[in-house]
This record gives sequence, structure tokens and C-alpha cells, in this order.
Amino acid sequence: METMNIWTHILGSIAFITVALTLNHFVSVSKDLTFTRGDVFAFGSFLTSATICFGLSAGFHTLRSHSYNIHHLWGKMDILGICFLALGAGTSMTYYAFYCRPFFQRMYWGLNLFSAIGAAITLFDTGGGGNKMRTLRGSVFSLLAISAMLPIFQSVIELGWTRACNEVGAGWYLAEALSLLTGVTGFVCRFPERLSPGTFDIWGHSHQLWHMFAVLGSAFHVVALLAAYDYRRMHKIC
Repeated sequence: METMNIWTHILGSIAFITVALTLNHFVSVSKDLTFTRGDVFAFGSFLTSATICFGLSAGFHTLRSHSYNIHHLWGKMDILGICFLALGAGTSMTYYAFYCRPFFQRMYWGLNLFSAIGAAITLFDTGGGGNKMRTLRGSVFSLLAISAMLPIFQSVIELGWTRACNEVGAGWYLAEALSLLTGVTGFVCRFPERLSPGTFDIWGHSHQLWHMFAVLGSAFHVVALLAAYDYRRMHKIC
């Protein structure tokens, strides 16, 4: 089981490093694409957090069998990485969702930071997790994701679905949310291994699927940021 857990997130981490380098290359050579400091902040915060999150997760699954102390240390690093990813996701989407409204930017950034710290403290107090804490972890991570998505909820309410999709990439954020929800639900319910114990020990275990859905959701997030960036590139005036 651990081999796939390791590789799904090593490859995910490498993929987001590649995305960052590719974006940097295109921006540096293109006459049409220009990144402001805000754009660099938005994309940089998410791509950095995704790279770190998946890298720490791969480290945890590589070292968890080393010893009891190492297992719990890296379990906490794994949790920290997930909280960092949620913070980076919330920070980046908030930048574009409230591009012309700095008050809401700062308000949601503060909420994102508070939620990420609260989630980390809550799960750190459980000793870094374990199978007995599966439901708690799933619930906390779901609430953390919802708190990060609040700027998009507000945008949809204020702009309507069509405008929110065009201006902030709401449709891609919906795809991200569904991807993450699918992964967390399978993890908490132990699907599909509960249907046939032993069959999915190597391939297709719920934890592996959760990893894959997390990477997929993060890819949707990048597409959403690109959609929002493209809109703001064409509509610079608030």
C-alpha cells in the first residue's frame, strides 16, 4: 500500500514544481503575459503549498515504518502539509475573488490562517492521527476546505453562477471541491477495501485514491487561477 501512497504524492509534488517553472518560463518570454506582484503572490502561494504538502506526505509514507517516534513526527508533518495546502488554496482564490476589495481579501486571509492553525492544533493533539482518528481527520479537513471555499460562495451569491465562473473560475473550484469530497468520503468509509478485504492492499486502497483525488483537485485549482488571471488580464480596471 505504501508504495503507491509514496509515488502518488511524489509525482504530485514534482508536477506542481513543473507547473511553477513552466509558468515562469512563459511569463518571462511572452509579450502578452505579464504577472504583477499580486499574481506572483497568488500563484506562488498555491504552487508552493501544493509542492510542500505532497512532498511532506510522501515523506510520511516513506518513513512511517521507521519507528514509533518517527511515525508520529512525520504524521504531524503530513497534517501540517495539508493545513498549509488549505492555506495556500484559500489565499490564492481570495486574491482573485476579491481583486478590487482589499477589505474582504484581508478578512478571508485572516480566516484562512486561523482555520489552518486551528486544524493543525486540533489534529496535533490527537498524536498525529492513526486509524482511530480517521473520521476526525476527515471531518476537520472537510471543514478546513469549506472555510477556504467561502470566498467563492460569496462570489457566486453576489455575481451569480455565470459571472462567477467567468471572473473567478467558480466552475473549476466546484470540480476541485467534488474531487476532494470524493477522496475524503472514500477514505473515511474505507471504500473500496471494505467490500473485499485484502484485495486492495497493494493497489486501489482508499488512502491511495484520496491522494489521487487531492492531486486532481489541486490541478483544478490551478486551472481556476488561470481562468481568473485571464479575466483580470483583460479587465484591469476595477
